[in-house]
This record gives sequence, structure tokens and C-alpha cells, in this order.
Amino acid sequence: MKLQVEVPYGDVDAMGHLNNVRYLAYLEWARQKYWLAMRESTDFLDIDFVVARAEIDYRSSVEMGEVLDVEIHVSRVGNSSFDFTYRVTGPDGRLVAEAKTTQVSFDWKSRSKTRLSEERRRQIEAFERRSQ
Repeated sequence: MKLQVEVPYGDVDAMGHLNNVRYLAYLEWARQKYWLAMRESTDFLDIDFVVARAEIDYRSSVEMGEVLDVEIHVSRVGNSSFDFTYRVTGPDGRLVAEAKTTQVSFDWKSRSKTRLSEERRRQIEAFERRSQ
């Protein structure tokens, strides 16, 4: 799945480029969009996972007003967790960042990790096929 985000003034730091912490917000936004599209839902609160790990490799600086492409896909599905991988590119096609987050299936009522259901596994696999 590919999304676009324009870098607003508030995301630029005193050095004149996109602040490194804003990348995590862009990844979160992409995860939300992916999950809603996959489930064909509009309920932002109906998310049954938590982020357990985030890795980002910064490759190129970004300035205010640039429109970035954020590509997201599921690269691994385990028993109770799965990985999203991301590729962020600038308007000129340059690689801006590569990232990976690990999500853990989570039951909010019991506040504990759960196994990834077969239904969720099938949803992810079907969405990945459709969004390529």
C-alpha cells in the first residue's frame, strides 16, 4: 500500500529539516490507514495490536513542503506478532527512510498478548495480495 504525506511547517525542526521523531508519527498514520483499509472499517479505535518495536534507518533529509510516498506492507506473520516494513521516498524518488515495526496481537480487556487469529492472518494475506 502506498500513501502520500506533505511535510507541514510544524514537523520541521530548527535545523530546517523534518524532525526525526515525526517519522514515527508518519509510520503510525500509515499503519492506521493500512489496518482500516484491510478491515474495510472506519473505526480508528478497533485495533487489536500494540507496537512492540520500531526501527528506522534515515537515508536522506527532508524539507518542509516535500510530498513523501510512504509504502507499507506486512513482511512477516508469526504466532502472535507481525512486522510492517516501510519505505519512504521523496518527490524525486530518493530514498528518505526505511523502517520496520513489530506489532503484537493484543486483548485490551485482559491487557495481554494473544495469538494471531486465523481470520486476521487470512485478512492480512488477502490484503497484501490485493495491494501489490
